[in-house]
Amino acid sequence: MFNFKASILSMLFKFEVVSDIPGRLRIKVNNYKKIPKDAVNFQSQAMEAVKRLDGVKTVKFNFVIGTVLIEYDTDKVDSKTVVNWLNTIKKLALDNMNLINSLEGKDEEEVIDILFNILDTNASK
Repeated sequence: MFNFKASILSMLFKFEVVSDIPGRLRIKVNNYKKIPKDAVNFQSQAMEAVKRLDGVKTVKFNFVIGTVLIEYDTDKVDSKTVVNWLNTIKKLALDNMNLINSLEGKDEEEVIDILFNILDTNASK
């Protein structure tokens, strides 16, 4: 079923690499000012989702300028894989918007387990 809201969000939130030094990747999130204010509340879960990629060491969001700094182990992963992982996370979030909305009001740990299970399942494909 076509999800208009997800399609619009997908078009708006594109990632642009602004700095790519081996082991350190800075990504600009286009249209970051249009991210809903309550999304900031999920910053720690988003960082954990990115860190689920083997080799990612640290993830730092800067909501003031709309960038994400990702430090990673070059022996385990490269910048292209990291960017692909970010796009996978975004796609899975958009594809599962109805599920995510249906989890509102549930225990935070239960929600994280459900969503990370979806992410881990797709990562192994």
